[in-house]
Amino acid sequence: MSDVDVEPVTTSPEDAPEPAAQPAAPWWRERLPHLLLGALLLVMAWFTVAQGRFHGRTYDEYMQDDYGARVLKFYLSGTADRSFLDFPDYLYMPQHGAGFELIVAFFQHLSGEIWNTRTIVNGLFGVLGMLVTALAARELAGRGRLGAWAGLAAAVGLALYPRYTGQMMNNSKDIPLAVAMVLVLWLVLRLMRRWSQPNRRFEVLELAAVGAAIGFAGSIRVNALLWFGLLALVGLGFWVRHGYKLRGAALRTEVTNQFTAMLAIGTTAYLVMSLFWPFLLTNPVDGLMSSVESMAKYDWDNEILFGGEMVRSTQLPWYYAPWWLVIGSPLPVVALTVAAAVAAVVALVRRQRLDGRMLLVGAYILVPLALIIGAHSTLYNSLRQFLFVAPGMIVLAAVLLVRWARGSFDSGRTALAWALIGAAVLGQGEALYASARIYPYEYSYFSPLAGGYTTARHDYESTYYGSCTRAAAAWLGENYRQFTDDPAPTFRDEHQWNSLAEVDLPDNFVSVGDGDPFFRITTSQAGAGYREVHAVMVEGEPVCRVSMKEYAGVS
Repeated sequence: MSDVDVEPVTTSPEDAPEPAAQPAAPWWRERLPHLLLGALLLVMAWFTVAQGRFHGRTYDEYMQDDYGARVLKFYLSGTADRSFLDFPDYLYMPQHGAGFELIVAFFQHLSGEIWNTRTIVNGLFGVLGMLVTALAARELAGRGRLGAWAGLAAAVGLALYPRYTGQMMNNSKDIPLAVAMVLVLWLVLRLMRRWSQPNRRFEVLELAAVGAAIGFAGSIRVNALLWFGLLALVGLGFWVRHGYKLRGAALRTEVTNQFTAMLAIGTTAYLVMSLFWPFLLTNPVDGLMSSVESMAKYDWDNEILFGGEMVRSTQLPWYYAPWWLVIGSPLPVVALTVAAAVAAVVALVRRQRLDGRMLLVGAYILVPLALIIGAHSTLYNSLRQFLFVAPGMIVLAAVLLVRWARGSFDSGRTALAWALIGAAVLGQGEALYASARIYPYEYSYFSPLAGGYTTARHDYESTYYGSCTRAAAAWLGENYRQFTDDPAPTFRDEHQWNSLAEVDLPDNFVSVGDGDPFFRITTSQAGAGYREVHAVMVEGEPVCRVSMKEYAGVS
């Protein structure tokens, strides 16, 4: 040692030098996901306005539009006009929620126009669903940069989900329900994060918002009330995880808080649901139960194509709903959802603690499917009755993709991170390419797991909405003079409703309900006495045909 002992010099934390400041990231890097999300929403809004009319109308729209107009008359007449109750009993129209139809009718009342207004309002509400899905994913992933990228991934995933985007302009039931349901999901995820925060601001408004969202969703389809079951599961999970810690005043406070929350949510939900769905106002005692019963066992017993066989809609195999989500969803959504389920099982086996909010999203996906299977629900038209499950799958898939990619980057496994991102991009690219091939009937998309549209259309329902009528009628309106000089040619739309085809035909056309019209729009061949002059084709298959009388011609 040296002759001089040197003691180590110690410094207090106050005297310690500050770490070198990290250079600030460029502003665009922090805001890039938000800018890209905004650009996506603008593009999809433009797509709705510019391309909505090409997607045609579904066979449901005529009745739904009439229903909404009658409900609006109920309010405009001071509740005196109750014609919305005067539909044939077998249609169960009043038992169907009127929530979104009322909104459409209101904007039609303002614009003085029916069908284009309906298309744009429906489509823009679908675009709103992309924003809400992004908010739900951001809430689940975290409110930092990771959450921002998760939100962008979720919005892109929904925009590239063909069975959502392909019908968001003309499906006024299942698309608005999907939007309302994922809105509830976002609000509940937010509530779960903030529940235990001391001095939580705007608590009553927060609970009322959850209730109002559930009520609005229930006013579209009554099966949205399953959210009360999901909230019960959230409460049960809280007591399992935290209940044993609570004693005395803390226990009483928590019980009071949860009871008050359910009371506020339930009351607001029923109030909003009743305002948007006046069937509950006119039938306050048994209206809700009547709707639940009629929708659970809907009286529609017809044969549908499933798995290459004609199966009655009341006798479907138990796996109908989950299988449609597999073959009707893009590959990345299915793969990441399955991966999430596997990861959850592995965590349970290892007795690892699971994120309660991730479990809620899992329940949002699984509980409706379990109820459908257990109740043997009447289903048809692919996954339309449970389409609202898809945004939940997309939220889960987006969050897992971003978390796993971020974790791989942080651990130095850059190749794995880019492989995950690349696989997701390729999978969504396949969905975009497949949609372009069958445009504007993207709602008939099939996953490569089912062989794509070309193969799967022979085994499953495909262009079941009849929206090709619009293209057939538009062609006929432009070309009918090649086949007749009659100034008032007759026609019949046997694919949908005459009243829907009339919108795309010149005013001089005369609709015929019975007899032999000059022109017929059909699904299959028109039969003896008629000659096919045009067909709307999708991947080489005629989906709508225009025929004329065989003996007729230009004089």
